[in-house]
Amino acid sequence: MIRPILVSLALLLGSAVPAQAHKDPCAWLIPHLKRYRLPQKEFLYIAKRESGCNPKAINAKFDKQGNVTWTLNKNGSIDRGLLQINSIHKPTVREVCGKGGLDLLLTLDCNLKVGSYLYKRYGLKPWAVVSSSS
Repeated sequence: MIRPILVSLALLLGSAVPAQAHKDPCAWLIPHLKRYRLPQKEFLYIAKRESGCNPKAINAKFDKQGNVTWTLNKNGSIDRGLLQINSIHKPTVREVCGKGGLDLLLTLDCNLKVGSYLYKRYGLKPWAVVSSSS
């Protein structure tokens, strides 16, 4: 009998779980997506799926000399940053972000600039998941 009363009391007072616990872990990205005019729903999903909302994410492993020892991509290319921009876009990175190489994609600003550039030209195609049956 006590349990139903406690549940009712919790419902009346609001959840015992703090509001932040229900907050989207990528919500901090919303103002940045707006700044670069990227569709919020789609790019929040992409950021979660591609990097877990980690601007420093890289889908490769390196040895002590900096050589790639493993990459998720079968063609050997590497995805970097929040939106996991592929290394095949190196010329675009240089054009959009300037000198500094692909590691510039590990900065939020460059990653979103390149993401916006790609989105305006190709839509969501650069982030399409390619199935093994393709």
